[in-house]
Amino acid sequence: MSEETKYVELCKGINGLDKIILREVRGCSAEVYLFGGHVTSWKNEHGEELLFVSNKVHPVAVIYKLYI
Repeated sequence: MSEETKYVELCKGINGLDKIILREVRGCSAEVYLFGGHVTSWKNEHGEELLFVSNKVHPVAVIYKLYI
């Protein structure tokens, strides 16, 4: 990773919800929504998604379902 890479990034996700993206020097990453601490992405150093969510479910529906 370059010197400009952010290893911890606070940003907005779906519908403006706060989330943190964590990055590691080998390229691994994780995405965590702060409301409820839900992990929505976990990738290895090859960029392969390791967290399974059915492609039949819209991402917004997954987040709101977790909050209900």
